[in-house]
Amino acid sequence: MVKDSYGTRLGVGRRRLLQLTAGTAAYLAFMRSGFPFAQSPSGLAKFVQPLNGLGPTGIPVATPITSGGVDRYRVEIGQYNNYQFHPDLPPTTLWGYADVNGGVTPNHRYLGGVIVARRGTPVSLTVINKLPNKHPLPVDNSIGGADADQAVNRTTTHLHGGLVDWTSDGGPFTWFTSAANWATGTSFLNGTGVLGEARYYYPNDQSARLLWYHDHAMGTTRLNAYAGIASAYIIRDDIEDFLIAGQLIPAAAQEIPLIIQDKTFVSGLDPNYTWGYRGDLWYPFKYEPNSESAAGLGRWDYGPDADQPGSINGPLPIPSAVPEFFSDTPIVNGVAYPYLEVEQRHYRFRILNGSQARFYNLQLYCDDGRGDANLNAPGPALIQIGTEAGFLPLPVKFTDQQITFDPDPNSPTFGNATNYNLVLAPAERADIIVDFSTVPAGSRLILFSDAPAPFPVGDSRNDYFTGDPDLTSIGGAPTTARGFGPNTRTLMQFRVKARTGAADPASMNALAAIAIPNTPRQPHSPVVTGNPLPAVAAHSVNNAMRTRDLTLNEDFDSLGRLIQMLGTNLSNGTNTQGMVTFSRSYESSPTEVADAGTTEIWRVFNLTGDTHPIHFHLVNVNVLSRQVFDVNQYFADATAHPGKPVAPKFLAPAYGPDGNERGFKETVRMNPGECTTVIMKFDLPQVPFDVPPSTRFPGIANAHEYVWHCHILEHEEHDMMRPLVVTGKKLV
Repeated sequence: MVKDSYGTRLGVGRRRLLQLTAGTAAYLAFMRSGFPFAQSPSGLAKFVQPLNGLGPTGIPVATPITSGGVDRYRVEIGQYNNYQFHPDLPPTTLWGYADVNGGVTPNHRYLGGVIVARRGTPVSLTVINKLPNKHPLPVDNSIGGADADQAVNRTTTHLHGGLVDWTSDGGPFTWFTSAANWATGTSFLNGTGVLGEARYYYPNDQSARLLWYHDHAMGTTRLNAYAGIASAYIIRDDIEDFLIAGQLIPAAAQEIPLIIQDKTFVSGLDPNYTWGYRGDLWYPFKYEPNSESAAGLGRWDYGPDADQPGSINGPLPIPSAVPEFFSDTPIVNGVAYPYLEVEQRHYRFRILNGSQARFYNLQLYCDDGRGDANLNAPGPALIQIGTEAGFLPLPVKFTDQQITFDPDPNSPTFGNATNYNLVLAPAERADIIVDFSTVPAGSRLILFSDAPAPFPVGDSRNDYFTGDPDLTSIGGAPTTARGFGPNTRTLMQFRVKARTGAADPASMNALAAIAIPNTPRQPHSPVVTGNPLPAVAAHSVNNAMRTRDLTLNEDFDSLGRLIQMLGTNLSNGTNTQGMVTFSRSYESSPTEVADAGTTEIWRVFNLTGDTHPIHFHLVNVNVLSRQVFDVNQYFADATAHPGKPVAPKFLAPAYGPDGNERGFKETVRMNPGECTTVIMKFDLPQVPFDVPPSTRFPGIANAHEYVWHCHILEHEEHDMMRPLVVTGKKLV
């Protein structure tokens, strides 16, 4: 296996967990791609434009009109083409939000309409659909919910991480269209009486945290989010005010969101791509089977391949959904390869991984003087103080750990990440503090990531960096020139300048002084005195009413395409290839039904070769443990005892969560060949109106309809999502 300049593996391969005979390895690597994914136009120089901050010249903040103790927002979702991600790109056609309060003509800006809320002050959000009925990206009508007779401008708004009633959750079936297309198959619930509008109510009975709101429409979520229908939502509270007033955490100009995504732009060289012009967003439109390359180097397994015989229904469509998509250009706050000037003081960064599928292993290094990271010159530590579910019980310190993997091919977790720095999967957030006060003025630092894609094993064609090998012969990109893209490792640059005014007080170092190292698999959290962060009252396992065993699965759809699905520990017959499967589609009968107010433990067994970021609507969870199990035995047990719950065989003792997972979470990384155990309590929010029951499940009384799913968007959409139904008091 060849190495690149950072020591990362360059194998063109990805693991899948297959049902192998007893005694064989649980993983089988398979080669990828003889077909080229598009590459963005060459020559995009790095670090030539500043980072967008919050405010009129950067990312707009939405304006509420307050009445009756409620902050009322109105945003419009529309198409616009006046935004450039890079000076050397033409304007890009995008879909996104824009603030329209006060009758102001919408001014669409990328990530527009950030909402800053206050705990205890509800928000009423009215969303107006002004989208055209022609999508700027390829729509696959074979995906559930995206049927050819449906309008393509369907949308719904999900407050990701919000504690909201189910009719305001923005579930996949609560979509609505523009007024012009209203007669085309709408299934929306809470309209405003005006065609093309919807209203959502957010109680904001949650602690301070970074949430985000984004599209969740059935069949087009992955496309709508990639096209730009997403923005940030910040909740503030008295505890955060106390930390700021005590000068324990930075505020004002030293508090900066970092929304990290990756994009690919149309180069104008592909005559088969008819969904955009040069500079517009590119999205894959062809499923690339291994069998279509003479060398067997397609990107994905295909059901009817000779080694996986089975029946399918019809040929592959074009455009077609794909199992995953990794772009070639990092975007931070809507800017490709930005730089940020920072003074010699502390900064607070609120980081969101808003990518489709790419993980990030965030590290900070000195610039080598030529725009790349000097991996022998680490920058200041990253001090994490919060996750997507609020403040951590203890701050956690990261000091630039490049990613390493289990190297033993005989190990059941061969290829899994073993050491890493601040890893963020799609939808995860991190609230961090960085102290630049001791960094010499004039220094430049690089925010760096070496996480492979897919995670954890990776495919070298998804990894772009200065001097990388020319991979055009296997569908990859040519060598990246120094100072230019594509480069998915150097995300942004910090430029340190001399401090103006007084130095930060010593109190700003208090959290760093008590921070614990984020050693993976550490046995326990130490007791620390003088911790100013709020206590986290975790769920008690003694209160759990039941334990569920659930599964993460790879399968094939009726067209033979590789898909990811959720399931239980009961086999669900055989798939199109005659293999035992646990997979259940989103629209099959609910299996995760819980009573409001109860607590449950979920053991989730990952039978696939990917780490999946599993996102739970409604609830926040505590990660209890992870434990390696025998995947082959799991399938063997299901085969030998059909219809019976699988009795897993664990291969090692359970280990605890990472230091930065010891608070609450709503998006949890679940690794291949491991059982991830979480605990959750199904509390429904208090709202000042009657909530109707869901009519989608007539056999379940008083059903509040939520979902749980993988937040790799291509996985979620096809078909790694299941209902999460909470039964409550008698409803109207």
